[in-house]
Amino acid sequence: MDHKGSRGRLVHSQAFFSGTASSLVPGSVIGSALALMIGGPGVLFWIWISSFFIMPLRFVSSTLAIRFRTKTASGRYLSGPMYFIERALKAKWLAMSFAIVGLLTVLVTGGAVPMLYVTHIASRAFEITGMTVPFLLSVILVFIVLGGVRRVGKISAYLTPIGILLFFSGYFFLFKNSLMNFEDFLRLTFREAFQPMAAATGGSFVLARIFGMASGMFFVSTETGIGKSAGLSGVVRTDYPAKQGLVSMLATFFEGFVVSTLVIYVLSSYGAFRMEEQVVFLNALFQGHASPVNLAFFGSFLLFGVVSITGWFYTGEQNALYVFGERFANFFRMLFLVTILSVAYLYVKNGDWILFEVFGLGYSLSIVTAVPVLISLVLLEKIARMELKRFLAESGARYEVLKDFYLLVLSVVPKNLLSLLFGLLASSRLPRFLLIPILKAFAKAYKINVDEAELEIQEYNSLNAFFTRALKAEARIIDSADNELVSPVDARITGYGDINQRIIIQAKGVDYNLKELLGGGGSKYIDDFTNGKYITFYLSPQDYHRIHSPAYGKILGYYYEPGKLFPVNELAVFGIRGLFPKNERLITYLQTEYGKVAVIKVGASNVGRIRVTYDNKIVTNSLIRTARTVEYKEVSIMIGKGAELGRFEMGSTVILLMEKDTFQFDALTMNEKITYGTTIGRFGGKKCKLPK
Repeated sequence: MDHKGSRGRLVHSQAFFSGTASSLVPGSVIGSALALMIGGPGVLFWIWISSFFIMPLRFVSSTLAIRFRTKTASGRYLSGPMYFIERALKAKWLAMSFAIVGLLTVLVTGGAVPMLYVTHIASRAFEITGMTVPFLLSVILVFIVLGGVRRVGKISAYLTPIGILLFFSGYFFLFKNSLMNFEDFLRLTFREAFQPMAAATGGSFVLARIFGMASGMFFVSTETGIGKSAGLSGVVRTDYPAKQGLVSMLATFFEGFVVSTLVIYVLSSYGAFRMEEQVVFLNALFQGHASPVNLAFFGSFLLFGVVSITGWFYTGEQNALYVFGERFANFFRMLFLVTILSVAYLYVKNGDWILFEVFGLGYSLSIVTAVPVLISLVLLEKIARMELKRFLAESGARYEVLKDFYLLVLSVVPKNLLSLLFGLLASSRLPRFLLIPILKAFAKAYKINVDEAELEIQEYNSLNAFFTRALKAEARIIDSADNELVSPVDARITGYGDINQRIIIQAKGVDYNLKELLGGGGSKYIDDFTNGKYITFYLSPQDYHRIHSPAYGKILGYYYEPGKLFPVNELAVFGIRGLFPKNERLITYLQTEYGKVAVIKVGASNVGRIRVTYDNKIVTNSLIRTARTVEYKEVSIMIGKGAELGRFEMGSTVILLMEKDTFQFDALTMNEKITYGTTIGRFGGKKCKLPK
């Protein structure tokens, strides 16, 4: 588990997305098309083989980057192949040679090449000519770079999933009616794989993957050979170097096994095996630029270009710092901007031949750059293997690998849209002969006590109606003492205690800020809850999902914060920092006779809606969502202890905040199951009259 105290600047997903975006278009797309042109459809088999062998090389590179990274007095992390070449191989001269040539390679391969293909796509697909795109991209680059590597990571984690979604959506909408049968495509691939030309191309492709480029362009992954994956992986926040090594292997798998397969599949379906056929194919796509699908498809390339340039810039800056020191940082930034703008200007003035010249130069530089990296990866493989053994030997470490994969998937999928669709599905009225067996199976799977429900199971008309069921009047007893605060839900207690200044504990080693939790609408109340108390309740699918008032009082107002819809299970809570402030929240402020209480309803994956009883205008998880603050000044809304306050349409989390110096907990047990109406603590002090 990587805690807040772990060294580093980026989380695993940020490094993953930055590296992946940098390789997709110039590597997986262009490189695979070139490989197909040379070796035919059978070359895909050899791309898979090469990807399989590149994955452990990428693991070694990323693991060594963290193992041998260094930190300056100013707090900047320095990493990359030059550091493990110098410190592990004791070859300062080789490390310096790599850094110098790598600096030139970044300017051409990582700066000029992405700038040219973004400019090319903008002119052909969007008819944006001249220097408009290069200047705009330069402004974006400056904005990102000034924010440091953390901003690089955040922008990458935001733009890359959008780009991937646009790419796949555009791909299948554009080509769905023209693709050959996939089984026939696989048979063609395996049949042609062992033809002399395909095998020869495949063999050279393996070498090209290792060296980072092939025939003037990237084939599948430029990162391992040229050191970009090592530069970004080296600043990842982790307790185990091998952990980031394993995560980084996923990028190679995605590039080689997924994207390359899709590219060769569509080109083979169109019979675009030779260069002239591929040119005709691309021109046909560009001619359909007015189509929204085309715009989405080529728009994904533009997003990848932005992320690619920023990631490569950071790699080049690391090389420059190694060679010249921190004082050279600003000079390198200017040099990078001048280089990409100059090359873009030459392209605008002279045409496509500049593309091929720049690609050729980048190819030559990349081969020279990759030689010391390849040598060091082979010689230092044993150190990476020892780090892997240490990681797997730690308690729970094997579980960590699956956890990281799960969290990466969560970062990619459109959680809010899927939750909205799930909510619509759960609310749909299915035929009774289908619905009743589903409800019974659901109740049995989650061991729901249907005897407590107000209605018989066959009386509910949807899954959501059953999930948000009311209970029989006698099912719960509300502790009635005035100064007792009761649980608002049936749930498991996952955390409680003091708010230390404005810090709340989410899980062991993971905390978040009170200001972030309350959001923009909570500034009025933040001082009331500073140094107060908090308690967190997790509602599982088994639980009753209506929310009740924990005390008698007056509803002062509410704040709605649109946010993400990450799941709130234990894996996500421990793995995603600041999870609750990231998620959608509806906060009800309650004035009791002893002090203020905030009832924070946290949305989660598959929660179709959060609803409240006191205001039917509140709509959460809609397509258009904006933050909203409402104070009830003109109307007095009183609510009794145990009265229904709202409901979750599917499960989530409730957090209670109690005003400072007003409340003390009873003896509670972590992970204890509790029902609504049960006392969790008592108010102290004098009883006050509620405002009218």
